[in-house]
Amino acid sequence: MPDSPTPRAIPSTVPSDETSRRFSRRFGSPDRSLRRFVWYRLVQGFFGTILASICGLRASGRGHIPVEGPVLLVSNHLSHLDVLVLGILLKRPLNYVARSSLFFGPLGIFIRSVGAFPINREGMGAEGFKETLRRVRSGGIVALFPEGTRSTDGNLGDMKSGIARIVVRTRAPVIPAAIAGTFESWPKSRSYPSPHPLRVHFGEPITPEQMVELDPDELTALIRTRILHCQEIARQGLRRDLGFELAND
Repeated sequence: MPDSPTPRAIPSTVPSDETSRRFSRRFGSPDRSLRRFVWYRLVQGFFGTILASICGLRASGRGHIPVEGPVLLVSNHLSHLDVLVLGILLKRPLNYVARSSLFFGPLGIFIRSVGAFPINREGMGAEGFKETLRRVRSGGIVALFPEGTRSTDGNLGDMKSGIARIVVRTRAPVIPAAIAGTFESWPKSRSYPSPHPLRVHFGEPITPEQMVELDPDELTALIRTRILHCQEIARQGLRRDLGFELAND
């Protein structure tokens, strides 16, 4: 009896891991799968449209953000809206830390799906530190809020002492940034947001070469100074463009 012909393999319609990695590298997202990349873009487009139309979200200095490679983005922290605002403005998908108490139910599933990973309320902790290093070293961009909590008055607070340790261990460029308007839109004292103009400024990178000669206190002070500079530019843009006077100016 003649041998039966070997059936042809049917090409899979599911992208392979290698296909996902090639796609992700091409579009600036080496730290997540193709599926997560596409989902992130859908969420980014949806909320970007809302904030642009309702709040007139605008940004300056985005050219300072490297188009590829590991990056730490450090920003002031005024509101629950901050991560959303930063993520909308970047071409590269953003990773960010969030307190562990948020990772429950639908909210936890959602924020994890768009790049969040948990830390303890008291601080980064060993697991959060390791995950930050892993995502940065895989070529991603991770957002950190060195104050450790949202501002109660709209001003920049003290930096947590551990920020310098994270920066030194990652050996990645640090992009300072500051947001203006999210405190007025959704302050810590209120349980819901309201429309308000929003502005963000991204500053020039602090390079690993600039950090070499600095001790932890000096590096922390430099980061704070750069964020303050970005904050002033963001606030100036808000006043100039729309004539709003912020309560803390």
